[in-house]
Amino acid sequence: MTIQDRVYNRSSHILVVDDDDTLLKFFKIHLNKFFSRVLVVHSAHDAVEALKEKEIDLVISDIRMPRVDGLQLMKKVKNFDPTIPVFLISGALLDEDQKETVGAKADGYLKKPFTIEELHDYVDRGMKIRDAYKELYALVQDKKKFLELIQGKRQLRFIKDEESRNKAQKILEDLKAG
Repeated sequence: MTIQDRVYNRSSHILVVDDDDTLLKFFKIHLNKFFSRVLVVHSAHDAVEALKEKEIDLVISDIRMPRVDGLQLMKKVKNFDPTIPVFLISGALLDEDQKETVGAKADGYLKKPFTIEELHDYVDRGMKIRDAYKELYALVQDKKKFLELIQGKRQLRFIKDEESRNKAQKILEDLKAG
């Protein structure tokens, strides 16, 4: 599928966080062609403020930033609204702890430099994850249990209704399948 053939929900809000002005400009110019609501900010602090002001559907954040890095921001986003997917980007080599954390907790990772096609695949996946997370959260209705579920740390037994439990299982299987 070409980039021009892709269909996006233009009302979706994408928040991009990076301390690199050039990359922020790229995201703003390119993603605004497909989404009418792309917010770009320079810091985790500004990102948290944006979360309070807008209903964000996807966060794309650099890992290495001054003061609060992308991993710390990811925790803040998930505490604010666990249904918002957080995708991390980095041009730097990650140490083992960072690789483990990114693999276990981030909803996606993209290594710089990346192609426009990779970016679109990334955004497509993020929007699908957002929809799945919202549907799953409606079934779970508990932030802690939801986060444990998506991190693979909890079973579905706490959902008493069999139909809801089966629906939640299907959502989790679809998420794992990508």
